[in-house]
Amino acid sequence: MVCDDDQELLRLFQLALEPIYDVLPVSSGKACLDKYNEEKNKGNKIDVLLLDYRLGDMTGDDVACKIRDLDGTNTILISAYDLETDVISQLRTRNCIVGMVSKPISINLLKEIVKGAVK
Repeated sequence: MVCDDDQELLRLFQLALEPIYDVLPVSSGKACLDKYNEEKNKGNKIDVLLLDYRLGDMTGDDVACKIRDLDGTNTILISAYDLETDVISQLRTRNCIVGMVSKPISINLLKEIVKGAVK
């Protein structure tokens, strides 16, 4: 699953990953939580969530921790902003995220990160 409120980036990530993975694109925190619940209720497993930090309706750390509470997945936070090291550390300690990547991100690096997070 990829969650980013920037439609162009969302489409770019989707196009880059679709040849290898099934990709569920969503463009808001609420849509991410709803889709995650929907897939979970269908018995489908989401292996990795690429999650933008600044979404229009909520922040990525809120979404990541709510996903964790739903039995979670490997969530990788993506941000164009410099986030405080303490914030990232706390999210890792609480098992809300498995990693953090700064934008801009190369497509090759994106693929490697997803590959490393898929279990």
